[in-house]
Amino acid sequence: MSQQCIKRTTLFKIPKEEDIPKALEAYKELERTAIKDGKSYILSCDAGKIINTSEPRSQGYTVCGQTTFSTIEDVHYYDNECAAHAKLKSIVTPIRTDAAVMLFESDRPPPPSY
Repeated sequence: MSQQCIKRTTLFKIPKEEDIPKALEAYKELERTAIKDGKSYILSCDAGKIINTSEPRSQGYTVCGQTTFSTIEDVHYYDNECAAHAKLKSIVTPIRTDAAVMLFESDRPPPPSY
């Protein structure tokens, strides 16, 4: 059995199409710059434009981001202390109208970094 990890999925409602690339680039920067105790602590980080926005089940969300962590303590650090995450929030908060965050445990390893 694989070791469990924590996956944090965030959905954003970013109504202006021209603002979506700003959010996606912020996730790329997060992946490059998120540091805890002098080293990278996010196991994987990905974000993309939601492609089924014309369907009611998308509920108006336009961007999905997912970060994977080894421990719930790393999630708490990310939420409360991580400078890279604070920068992402400073970029995305002004351009979004809503967000939803879900955490779940997974025994599937994160995908390899490219």
